[in-house]
Amino acid sequence: MNTRHLIETYHHAWTSGDFTTARECLADGLDFRGSIDAFSTADDFIVALKQFKQMLRSVTIVQSFYDAEGAALLYDCDTASPAGLLRTAEFFTVSEKKISAIRLVFDASALRQAMQH
Repeated sequence: MNTRHLIETYHHAWTSGDFTTARECLADGLDFRGSIDAFSTADDFIVALKQFKQMLRSVTIVQSFYDAEGAALLYDCDTASPAGLLRTAEFFTVSEKKISAIRLVFDASALRQAMQH
């Protein structure tokens, strides 16, 4: 599976609630760093991703870039929370045909505020 197909498969899987397929795209030792959380295993990351999906209404990709070792997606997450629309940049590293690292960047101030209530 080439990098673009891997990233598109993963993105479609998690946004549609197919966490089995999403997990299959991830290396066991996934290195995830985001605006709120950090995880060092794919299983821990999937637990958090399932929780986030519960507040998600839709995802609209704005731009995407792919090369052999990774990808970058820019997308809007429409959330049911007070956070509303979250413009999100997600950067992927691919190793041995699996996603080995994800860097997720968005303005987390509205989510942090909602989590405090």
